[in-house]
Amino acid sequence: MKATRTVYCYYFPEVRKIIDGIVKNYPHEIYLSSINPGLDNFHFPVIDKFVKFYKKIVPGLKNFKYKYFTEGSRQGIFHLLVRIRTEEPATPLYVLKGEYEGYKEYAIRIGLNVLEIKESEDFSKLKPGIWFISNPSGRDGNIIANDFVNKICENHRVIYDIAYAGLTRKYKFDITHPNIIAVVGSMSKPFGIYYYRAGFTFAKKPLETLIANKWFKNIFSLIVADKLLDKIKPQEFYEKYKLVQEKIIKKLNFEYNLNLKISDVILLAHTAEKISKFMRGKFCRLCLTPYFLGEEKCLKKF
Repeated sequence: MKATRTVYCYYFPEVRKIIDGIVKNYPHEIYLSSINPGLDNFHFPVIDKFVKFYKKIVPGLKNFKYKYFTEGSRQGIFHLLVRIRTEEPATPLYVLKGEYEGYKEYAIRIGLNVLEIKESEDFSKLKPGIWFISNPSGRDGNIIANDFVNKICENHRVIYDIAYAGLTRKYKFDITHPNIIAVVGSMSKPFGIYYYRAGFTFAKKPLETLIANKWFKNIFSLIVADKLLDKIKPQEFYEKYKLVQEKIIKKLNFEYNLNLKISDVILLAHTAEKISKFMRGKFCRLCLTPYFLGEEKCLKKF
């Protein structure tokens, strides 16, 4: 079976075509403006465009005072962990069992510990701490209800990861609770541009360690992000590729006698069955990107 446990983004054909247009007439003039008027603020209009693009999906982004362009969402995650390590190293860090491994791996490397908590636990009985929550969830690719996240927020602070937002059915992710202290987002999964490293961090308190990004940022990634936010419509890929996801899952169930279910995120499938190489805690999640690549001839019909 070609499915993978690790989620690889699908480099959508529509995205490739847009990038072809950018490089055909490479924007050298932008780099030549590094002295006058300068490029220190080049990222701000792109961040504003990202906020506008997601206004119906994650409307609360506009309310975060501090905004940074980052190398995908992972850079924001790491810098938020560094702040915790510096300012409040004794604060407990939590994730749901089966969550994205990056939170825990980065934390361990800087001397922090992340506790995995079962979804069924009484969160109010845990010592108040900081949660890392991906929504749509990295555990199975499904949307976590706003009420569930807000329940955690009653006793804890939350760093909210929207890395998969935009690849699901219409849903309004509520990030308005005052205890949601930061949001990290990325264009890697929703636009398929993992290796372009285009992400964003939104925070209620300044992240001093990200200030230097105004000098050390990838201008080409910003150019690509800017153009994609202009040319692609919100949830365009979900609406276009949902049928392809269903076709792939139906085929896998038939060929391998599985009981895969459609995840909210179109690149993923999940099942209650235990398939050893795909387990994440109690969750079993499969990435379908290799099959999307194999279906490219079919995709042109959609």
